Amino acid sequence: MSAAPAGLAASIPARNGPALIAHMAGNTARQVRAAIEEVADFVEVDLWAHRGRLEARHERALYPLPLWFEEWTTVRRAPSQPFTLQELLVETAGKTGVFLDLKNGRDQPSRLVRSALDAAPNSIGPVVASSQRWGVLRGLREKAPEVELYYSIDVQAKLDLFRSVVDRDLRPAGVSCRHSLLHEGLVSEMHDRGLKVVAWTVDEPARAADLASWGVDGITTHRVIELRSHLGLER
Repeated sequence: MSAAPAGLAASIPARNGPALIAHMAGNTARQVRAAIEEVADFVEVDLWAHRGRLEARHERALYPLPLWFEEWTTVRRAPSQPFTLQELLVETAGKTGVFLDLKNGRDQPSRLVRSALDAAPNSIGPVVASSQRWGVLRGLREKAPEVELYYSIDVQAKLDLFRSVVDRDLRPAGVSCRHSLLHEGLVSEMHDRGLKVVAWTVDEPARAADLASWGVDGITTHRVIELRSHLGLER
């Protein structure tokens, strides 16, 4: 196993091994509570800036129509009051960390995250943020420097670009990377650069074990309980 720097799990006491991040578990209050019951280290939430707030949803919106959609599902009606980041921070306060995945915008998300953090309970856990829109993360660095930043990478071309510019960038905490792009040498390289590595989305225990053996710092999954058991992680 490669020697990893202090990982995401180090932000939460009494955890060893990679942090387990409950995928999409921050998108509704019901999912948040279920992830807390499973003792997820972080709940991941997909956030879209819309009309002066950050809405928690995986789907894209068809605004001004009251509809949300995904490529692989049917269109559904948007709720009249979408779950927001402010509500999520209240639900998770003192219970688990929050992993933001910022989906759109540029300057607005950083202002909205700052406002939500300022209004949050004092007992909130660690908050980290990822995005494929790197300009969003740069804005967030200015508005909320206490939030760790992870460049989200889904294809090889973005990974290659990241590796070519990271030493001249604002020094993010790490990468949140599609697991199929990762291998032991790459994880070791990132750690040598002082960067953490989060792998997404991993539901197969054998693949999670490989990633853990390479020293990844976090694993995003739908199966927190199963992976914790398979990896022998503390609750």
